[in-house]
Amino acid sequence: MQRFSARRLLAVALVGTTMLTAAGLAAPACAQQADTLRQYDIPAGSLAQALSRFAEQSGVQISYEGRLTEGRTTLALRGRFLPREALSRLLLGTGLVGRSTDGGTITIAPATVGRLELDSMRIQSVAYSNVDDEADTRAGEQSGRDGSTITVNGQHVDADKVAGIGPWGARDIADTPYSVSVMSNDQIQNTVARDLDQLYKMNPVVQATAPTSVFGYPSVTIRGFGQSVGILDGLRLSSYTYGLSTEEIEKVEVMNGLSGFLYGPGNVGGVANYVLKRPTYERLTNLTVGNYGGSQYFTHADLGGKLDGAGTLAYRFNASYANGETSKDDQHLKKWLVSGAVDWNITSDLLFQVEAAHTYWHLDRADTRFYTAGVSGWPDAYDVGKTYTPAWTYNQTKSDRVGVNLKYTLSEAVSVRTAYMHKEDEREFLIPYPIYKGTGWSMYSPSRALPYDTIQDSAYVYVDASFDTGGIGHKLTVGGSWDTYRVNQYSPNYIDPLNADGTPYVVPANVPLEDFLNLPEPSFTTKRGPRYKASQATNTNVIIGDDIAFTDTLSALIGFNYSTIETKAFNAPGVATSSYKESALTPTVSIIYKPVAGLTTYASYMESLEAGTVVPDDPNLYTNPGQIFAPMISRQYEVGAKYAFSDSLLLTSALFRIEKANSFTETDANNMTTISQDGRQVHQGVELTLTGKVTDTLNVVVGGTLMDLSIQKATNAALKGKSPTNSSPLLLKTSVDYGIPGVEGLTLSGGLYYNGYKYQDAANLNKIDDYLLVDLGIRYRTMALGKPVTFNLYASNLTNKDYWASVNQLGNPRNIAFSARAVF
Repeated sequence: MQRFSARRLLAVALVGTTMLTAAGLAAPACAQQADTLRQYDIPAGSLAQALSRFAEQSGVQISYEGRLTEGRTTLALRGRFLPREALSRLLLGTGLVGRSTDGGTITIAPATVGRLELDSMRIQSVAYSNVDDEADTRAGEQSGRDGSTITVNGQHVDADKVAGIGPWGARDIADTPYSVSVMSNDQIQNTVARDLDQLYKMNPVVQATAPTSVFGYPSVTIRGFGQSVGILDGLRLSSYTYGLSTEEIEKVEVMNGLSGFLYGPGNVGGVANYVLKRPTYERLTNLTVGNYGGSQYFTHADLGGKLDGAGTLAYRFNASYANGETSKDDQHLKKWLVSGAVDWNITSDLLFQVEAAHTYWHLDRADTRFYTAGVSGWPDAYDVGKTYTPAWTYNQTKSDRVGVNLKYTLSEAVSVRTAYMHKEDEREFLIPYPIYKGTGWSMYSPSRALPYDTIQDSAYVYVDASFDTGGIGHKLTVGGSWDTYRVNQYSPNYIDPLNADGTPYVVPANVPLEDFLNLPEPSFTTKRGPRYKASQATNTNVIIGDDIAFTDTLSALIGFNYSTIETKAFNAPGVATSSYKESALTPTVSIIYKPVAGLTTYASYMESLEAGTVVPDDPNLYTNPGQIFAPMISRQYEVGAKYAFSDSLLLTSALFRIEKANSFTETDANNMTTISQDGRQVHQGVELTLTGKVTDTLNVVVGGTLMDLSIQKATNAALKGKSPTNSSPLLLKTSVDYGIPGVEGLTLSGGLYYNGYKYQDAANLNKIDDYLLVDLGIRYRTMALGKPVTFNLYASNLTNKDYWASVNQLGNPRNIAFSARAVF
């Protein structure tokens, strides 16, 4: 198709550049330092298997005679430790110690009475090796019984190289048959990110759309489909991701594509799993002060450590406060966070975790959404430094959350993991919405949303069992997940505006957009109707999945999910006004093949039950408020390849096709919007990324997405062949971190982020321009008063580009943030 020729050319250029960069600059990873804290999760059981897992998780090469581990067992090890401390704990009571060789290998040997070997050993990691901790250990146990030496090469896997993949559990991204990317806490700190907008902007396979300052939560498009909900520590959120703060997040794991087997219905384009910070088993005291941009100064404390000498109890505590004007004119944000987490190692096999948080977020002169009155044409982007809302507008969220996790190792082969979370968000806002008339602007009546609550409960329980059948390895997972989401609100939930004398508020008509900055403030009645449960949605998933290892190079993931969606809407008296309950059995199958060391190829198929579109219950904006459309089945086909040049540099590619029901909006001459569902959206494309350390001083995240987006099988002939709205068919992004040679501790960072055009309307008459954003930063690490200190300065949207981030929202202006972080 001719309209894709330019994008194909750009994609070819991207592929070529990425491949040449990877091939020409890839280098083995540097050896890890002996004093680096690592996260360990090693179950109780065979000492040989425990040592193999330790080697993989620490990056240490271990050598020992097979006879030394025969009949020996060890206690479980969970938490963050220095490598020498972790190995010491594993060997406790075994009569063995670790001794360092000149080459850095650790030799396990019988303990010498009166001599402590471990504390003084030198630990050096191996750059890269392929290790199957269970298969290789079994082979080692057999071959080592005759007295031969067993050597286990360790490959430490960084946190941003591992992702939690729903029921499948934690997996190395390089060996996962899905398109997965990780945005780390380092990226949050290095860019002085106030919210998640910055991280999504940098991700090569994610299109950042509405800024957090519009809705109070991040909104993105993945593989051409909008996403506003997510996963929190593996627990599904049917509610929007209100109340999540960057200060409490360890990393964000983004899985592109369907996730029906993994997390249940919906999330067709992809889903983000927000991983919270967890307790540390070494003392952690990080204090940060800075400015998020404008005059928005902040402070943040991140603390952790053991609560007792034995490490049975450990904690993590985060507190932050920010207050001041943002980088937008006269916009003021106040936010704070208090969060805490505790680990209780009840026994060596039983871990109980609890976490809780309270957040407050209040934005004055809130950002708005822009609409059209059904006219053709759409204006060029306005000044992104302005909100185009008056000073009396605001957006506010108060969030409270509590969660618990339990991990129990019943034996070497069987374990149980379960979790539960309760989350409540209290929302209220007052925001006018401008309407484009072609020659000027009008607006929807600035109704005030009375406080309403969104209440989320979510849980899962999975049982994992490992066994062999005829030489084929299995890890069978059986269990289920459940979540419910309900909204409690007043009747009515919106209050119409009045003038000071009690007469109806008159909205402007056909005026310049800048006039909205100085609208007269309306008054509102203080009377409120009854409070009631307006809606409730429940999702249940019963799954069975098998992680099958046929050989060292061929494996498969096969699973089924019996998913049920139940949705109800109620009126104030409590009578259900609409409802449905639908169930479906949806499969997933992935074949994984590793033809050579470092290369993983895969093919995957997944289905997902998807809830029908729910129209917001706002009669001032919609002709069909509260309507719930029927659920449907979405399907995805994907093939991909991943190549690890080293343990710190990964090239990934994926070719995909997704089919789902199409939802679209239309606005009539009376400024009323109708949401409809018709036809099938077919999104197919390719993703390519290169992530990691290219040289000792150069880290990159490079990649992009090229898609063909179309609507098919629509009963409305005008929609056939059209592109869905708000989806850019081309993304190209590059982020770079470069350590300046000869200046220890000095690093330059930055990036180029290109987003292609998108259509503003279902008929594809209004085309919104593409845009390119530029970031630039610098940081310096040094010692001050004997403590490590890092100074950060980061400028996003350096050129102050005006752009439409989505079809309804403007983007973020130039923002200059800085911070100083000290480690005590």
